[in-house]
Parts: sequence; structure tokens; C-alpha cells
Amino acid sequence: MAKKLDFDKEKNNRNDNAIEEIMQAEFPLPKQAEDAKNEAFSRIREMAAASGNVENTENMVQRLREKSTEKSTGSSGKKSSGTAKSHKKFKAVYKTALGLTAAAAVFSAVCITNPAFAENIPLVGNVFKQLGNSLGFYGDYSKYAKQLTDSTEDALSADADGSQEGSSNSQNVQVEDQNTTENHNADKTKDDQSYSKTVDGTTVTLSEVYCNELAMYLSMAIHTEDKFPDTFITSDGKPNIKLSEDSTVKYDYMDGKSNLFNAYLDGKMLDDNTYAGVLRIPVDDMTVDDAGWTKYYEVRNAFFKEKGIDVDSEDFSFDKLAQVLGMDEYSDENLPQVGGPAISDYVKDIKVPDRFAMELDLKDIVGTLPDDQDTTPDIPQDLRDEYNQKMAEHGISTDDADYESLTEEQKDLEHQFFTEMWNEYFERYPEAIEGNNRYNSWTLKGDWKFNVDVEKNTSDTVKKDVNVVDENGDGVLSITKTPFEITMKMQDPEAKYFAVMLDANGDIMPYGGVSNSNNTYAIQDRDISTVYIYLCDYYEYMDELKGYYWSDNYEEKAKTRTFKQLLDERAVAGTEVHFDTDK
Repeated sequence: MAKKLDFDKEKNNRNDNAIEEIMQAEFPLPKQAEDAKNEAFSRIREMAAASGNVENTENMVQRLREKSTEKSTGSSGKKSSGTAKSHKKFKAVYKTALGLTAAAAVFSAVCITNPAFAENIPLVGNVFKQLGNSLGFYGDYSKYAKQLTDSTEDALSADADGSQEGSSNSQNVQVEDQNTTENHNADKTKDDQSYSKTVDGTTVTLSEVYCNELAMYLSMAIHTEDKFPDTFITSDGKPNIKLSEDSTVKYDYMDGKSNLFNAYLDGKMLDDNTYAGVLRIPVDDMTVDDAGWTKYYEVRNAFFKEKGIDVDSEDFSFDKLAQVLGMDEYSDENLPQVGGPAISDYVKDIKVPDRFAMELDLKDIVGTLPDDQDTTPDIPQDLRDEYNQKMAEHGISTDDADYESLTEEQKDLEHQFFTEMWNEYFERYPEAIEGNNRYNSWTLKGDWKFNVDVEKNTSDTVKKDVNVVDENGDGVLSITKTPFEITMKMQDPEAKYFAVMLDANGDIMPYGGVSNSNNTYAIQDRDISTVYIYLCDYYEYMDELKGYYWSDNYEEKAKTRTFKQLLDERAVAGTEVHFDTDK
């Protein structure tokens, strides 16, 4: 049974040397560029002298000189690579890149005044570009995203000036060109509109924003004065970092604030002090009428009480509720049929406008600790023994292989015993609940507030009606493709089906990693000129069909029958959709 406790987890200790990546960019070094480089090195030494860290800085300057010389003569550099170790763990996983180092920051600030030189250098402020193909939903965001910081220089100045009252200055980098400084001060954005905020030594800088019909992507950099906390690396090689669920967002087209639940960031460490990541917010989360739902539940629960049912009682269940109300199976949608309130009377149908403003209040940044630092208690042996004894008394096997052979009554009992064990565990160790930082997490405390104007960009967005449905009209109604993802719109009130999408080569489309949806796929580098959509029975797909594709010997089996051919035979319904305009 997959419910058994396992406190191991995968770990990947890969770190990216962002400075080396920047300095490896191909660009010419004419005389003015060479002068700019030398000026940057000179300023680095001046700052080092002021901080008393001359020896380390001289070593860094020498390495940067060697790297830039290699590029100017056509020599190739090698990127550092990490090693990967893996083992299992029971746990839920899942604009500037501020001053990757003083050297890169000053070097960029000096060279940005020379357009011919700068156009060939990856700008430090472009987080999407820094992350590249490491993003789950990767692609060329430069065509679609709005940059929130005007330049690397502006971000550095905002950080150096201190962007919030009581904030700490996380970097001592300043551009000393008098004219540039005067112009910047004259046009400096007001504090409440700044995209770079520092609290207790942690600077959060918003970089770019992109919103389409399916989701909004907000890129950001997180820079710490001290070394970034050690962080658990997920199975896809990414630090497990998220925004606290106390964080909120307020859209100007909606009433009230919404909490950012499951706000995991998709990104990577750029150096020991800097993390760059992207927050993806599905449009579905941006159109939830929280105020309307709150009112609806108040009215609904009052209706239940009139019928003698208290939702707060310990013995409450929806099965019991259905019996009392005379419903075959309870659902809010069917409540008006028995005299209850209708959702549509309270909950608005909200659309995301083409232009809108949002207020972000990021309370804390939370990361999961790596394996060797996790102190989450194991389930005590007495609770394990009690669980096993209850199972044995009812003749229920604890072997995973035998689980499917249990009767429905035995499965219900097993679920009851398992739940009782975990409830007792959390009563003893309440801090062990996912999201609490006492045992398994670290927290960067803060309160970073931002105001962001957003304009939807629907270019290269295509929607197609597909109607891959059963006789009742349940299934995949339509699909929407943006430059980075494809989402299927489902109608499946009884959760009977699992929808599958294959690319033009007949392979399962990948998930983006942070979408929290089985019906959203990342395009990445896949050929989606044609996609194949199948509607499968949920249990048949999970128990049989899925394993055919993911088996170790699929390539051999595909010589006889491909996964697509299998779905052609077994799916409830299917179709193919062409995005290639030549077809």
C-alpha cells in the first residue's frame, strides 16, 4: 500500500555557476570593451579594499580575466557539473538575478553603457533567460513577457539604496557614474511601486511577468546576505522552495484577497546567495470568487442545520447528508433539487480582463530541508504495532501486493486504521504536518509587498473544440495551446475518466512540474504539430494502460504495438488535433 511511511527522498546536489555562464557568452572585445572590462576590475578592487577582502577579490579578478581572455581568443570554457545521488523520501515535493557577485554586477553595469558590447551579453536581469530549459514550462519568454525592471543598474541601485523602511542592504554595489546616478535618482520609482524589496537581509526582486489565457508567470530573484539555506532537491533536480501560504494576492477586478496556496517556485540556485525562480498561477486560481463561495457555504450550512445536520459535528459525512436529503450521491450542484441554495446565486463567473493590477504580499519564503538535516520524527513503534494488530484482527494483509485482493469492507477498515494512526501521530507531533518549519523546513521571514500592472498577451494562443466525450457528453471538451503549454478542459463530474495527450511522435506529453493539474502539459521541445487526445476509464488507465508505456521494455514492446495503438484499441474516445497550419 502506497500509504506506508518512507522518510527517504531523492537528492540532487547540482549547483549552477552563474558567473561562469555569463562570462562564457560569445562576444567581441573591441578596445572600448576592453577598457570597460578593466574599469570594472578596478572598481571591484576599490570595493574590496573598502571591505577588507582584497585577497579573495584579487583571485576572483584573475579568474575573470582568464575567462574573458579565453572568450576573446576563441578558447572554450568548461561548465562545472554536480553529482546526483538518489533515494526515496515520504514528503510532498514539489529580474533581475540580484548581484550574482559584485564582479558580474559591476561588469554588467559598466558594459551596459556600450550597446554594441552589451547586446551580446546575457543580461543579469533576465530571470527567464537565466533559467532557460531548466523550467518545466520553458521557452522563449522574451517574445511575450513584460520586463518589470528597466535594467540591471536600476535593480542594483534599488537594492543598494534599501527599498523598504528598516531593510538591510544586501549588496554594497554602486555605479559611480555621476550622470547615470543623477538620472536614476530623478526618475526613481516610488518605494511602494518598486520591484525590489529587502527585509532582514533577504531581497526579493520581481523580474518579468507574462499572462495568457491559461496562467500567469511571474519571475523573481531571491538574494540573501548570508548563504542560502541548504535545500532539498526534488527528483527533477530543483530546490524545493515555495511562498508561504500566508502570502496573498489582490486583483483589482475581484473583491478581497486570495491566499497563494501551493505556490511552489520553479527555478534553481544561481550561486550560494541567489535563487531565481518562477511562480505560475493558473487562471483558474485567478477567477475564484472567494467572497461568493464564503457566502454560499454560510447559506448552505444553515440549510443543512435546518435539516438537522451539523457539518462541524464529529459524525458528519456526505453519505449521511445524502441520505437525509434524499439524494443518491451528494453534490453542491444538485442541492437546488432538494430545496437548497444554488451556487450561481452567490458565486460570480469571473473573467481575467486584458489589463489588470495586482497587489502581492509575500509573507515568508519556505524551503524543505535536505535529507541529512530533516529531524521529522518517525511514526512511533507503538502506533505501528497498534495499526498492525488491528489489521491482523480483521484478517487484512499489510503486503502491498495483496491490497487489490481486499474486499471493499476490508479496504474501508484499512483506511480507517491508517487514518487513526496518522491522526495520533500528528497529535503527538503537530509540527510534523507538511508546511511547518520546525522539523523539515527552513523559513526566510519577511513581508515583501509589490504592485504589478499586468497586460494579457494572447498572441500565439489557439483554442480548439475537440469533444472527446462519452454518450453523456463527459470528457474533453476543448484544448487551449499557448507558446508554453497545452491544457484540456474537462467535464467529468463523477471523476470517471483520465485524459491522455500524446505528441506527434506518439509519446505522452510532459507535465510542467508546477501546474498541479493532470490536464496541463508543457510543450518544451516536443513536436505538437499534431497531438492525439484519448479519454480512458480512470481505473483501467491507472491499473493497466499507463504501465505499458512506462515499463522498462517499452521500446521493445512498441515494435509490436505502440502505446498509441494500445489507446486506439482501449480508449473510450479519441481524436487527433492539428496545430500545423499547413494541414
